[in-house]
Formats: sequence, C-alpha cells, structure tokens
Amino acid sequence: MAIRVGVGLFTGQIPEGSPRTFAQEYRDTIELVRRAEALGFDSAWVSEHHGSSDGYLPSLLPMLAAIAATTERIELGTGIVLTPFHDPIRLAEDAAVVDQLSDGRLILGLGIGWRDEEFRMFDVPKVERLQRTVETVEVLRRAWTGRRFSFRGRAFRYDRVRVTPPPARSGGPPIYLGGYAEAAVRRAGRLGDGYITDAYPLDDVATAFRLFEEGAREAHKDPSRLALVLLQNVVVSRDDSGWDIAGPGVAHQLGAYTAWERGSDTPEHDRLDLPSPDEEAILGSTAAGTPEDVLARLRPLADAFGGRAQTDLVVRLHYPGMTFDQASSMLTVFAEDVLPALHGR
Repeated sequence: MAIRVGVGLFTGQIPEGSPRTFAQEYRDTIELVRRAEALGFDSAWVSEHHGSSDGYLPSLLPMLAAIAATTERIELGTGIVLTPFHDPIRLAEDAAVVDQLSDGRLILGLGIGWRDEEFRMFDVPKVERLQRTVETVEVLRRAWTGRRFSFRGRAFRYDRVRVTPPPARSGGPPIYLGGYAEAAVRRAGRLGDGYITDAYPLDDVATAFRLFEEGAREAHKDPSRLALVLLQNVVVSRDDSGWDIAGPGVAHQLGAYTAWERGSDTPEHDRLDLPSPDEEAILGSTAAGTPEDVLARLRPLADAFGGRAQTDLVVRLHYPGMTFDQASSMLTVFAEDVLPALHGR
C-alpha cells in the first residue's frame, strides 16, 4: 500500500460565538501547512464559498500565495475554485503568480458551483455555469502558453490577449475537475488532468472512477496518467478525546451545506442555522477513532487506488472552532501513526 497523502480542506470557518479571529484562523492555517510539510504530507488543499456567516474562505489563491511563501516542497491545491464566479483571464494570471511563488507546486481544482445564493451574489445566471466552466478550462490552457491568443465562446470573448508571466510549471498547473453527476465525472476525464471527489463508500468511489476513466478514453487520453484526489474527513487520537474535541466542528462543517440547502445565509434568512447534529450520519462520513481505527477505514481506499501514477488521499484534520494546538496535535498523531503505513513505509 502506497499513496500520496494531503491535508485539507482548509476552509477558514469560525463558528458563531467563537473567540477566534479570521486573522488568527488564517495564520494558523499557514502554520499548520508548514507543519504538515515538515511531517511528510504531500499536499495541502483549500476550499471556496461566498457570503457565509461563518466566513467560509472566499479567496483561495491569496491564501495559497501566503502558504507558498512559507513552504518549499508540499503541493498546493484548490478543492475547489467555483469557476463561474471568476474571470478566466484574471484566474489565469492569479494562478500563474501562485505557481511562480511556489516554484510549480500549484494544482488548480475547478467546479461549477451549486448554491443559488452565490450565483445571485455574483449576478451569474446559474444556467451558464457549465458553459463558463468549460470555456474557462480552454482559456486557462491557452493563456498559460505565454503566447497571444483570441477566444470567442458563448460566455467569454477575448481579442489578441496575452497573460504574463507564464506559470513556473511547463504547460501550467494541472487542472482537476470535481462533480457528482455522471456527466460531470465523465467531463472531468475528458477535459481535466485529474478528478476530485469526496464520494464514499468505496463502491461509490469505484463507480465514479470508472466514469472518469470512460470520459478520458472518449478524449483519447490514457486514464492511468490522470490524477485522482479522494477527500476524507478524519478525527484521530491515541485516547478517546478526539471526537470530543473535533466532533462539534465536524457537525458544523457538514451542517453548513444542509443549512444552505434550506435557505440559510440569504437576504431572506441572513444567518447560518445549522441542523441538529446526526452523530450516526456524521460518523458514517468520518474516519474516527484511534490510529488503528482510522487506518482500517482508509486502507481500502489506498489499496484500491494507491497503485496509480498519482492518487492523493486528502485528509481533513482541522474543523471549525478547533484551536491551533488541537489541530496540530491531531495532525501530528496522524503523521506519526497513520501516514507511514499509507506511504508504504
């Protein structure tokens, strides 16, 4: 069993009533990634949403720029940029700068978005989200050549433009796509360099992966050369304290999506009303327990996909409301007691 292991998603959320500040949250995120690099993790990932009462991180590339300046080896990924809300040329420029700052360590994960309030906020018709995303992928690849180009799409048009500087990585950062619907997963195989998913259990991951491979073959691409990113919530401790520390944060992290689906954080309902935690459901989507318990939960994913050219298992070890010391301790336990086995050492 050997697999790349990343840490994330870092989302910068602060629960209501917490004494933490966003400045503190952001500084802690940067320091946690520095520690993750020193502990042997392979990548670190951030995630984007807008207009959330808990301050869910809205600006991914500025955060990764700060992290790039304080790290040397670890790859830096967006999981994911909500593509329809970004001008493709500006996104190409920002990504190129972060790639230069990191000496070619950026991975650009893209998604089409889903939350109605965010489309209203940016005055983007939701019906255009797929077109904007597909065209953005094409614009990014042209922009990162460093050559002047024109583009005429349905959503975007550019006349003889040039993006400088070019990224540090030849051809630009790899583009990974997310999505759940069958068409979205196939599209990730056709258009992307990789696929990001938080699907679970293993059967669901395997089904999505087959669709991803089929999409790649439709585009005459070798699926074995494309990357796979598996996102997994983890709560780990050597005693029984882990869930008491992180459980409320996991409930907040997962509950925010349900709250948004029910209309929270809109002009009509301008607050984040989290649902009552369903601990059984939360534990169903979280690898929790001792290092042995967590490894038993993650091992099937590593065994199934670890033999590929690049598979990243990205484990979340920091949740809304956790202090730096709490998150750092969980990161260290995972690195010392779980990471070596996943790395095949």
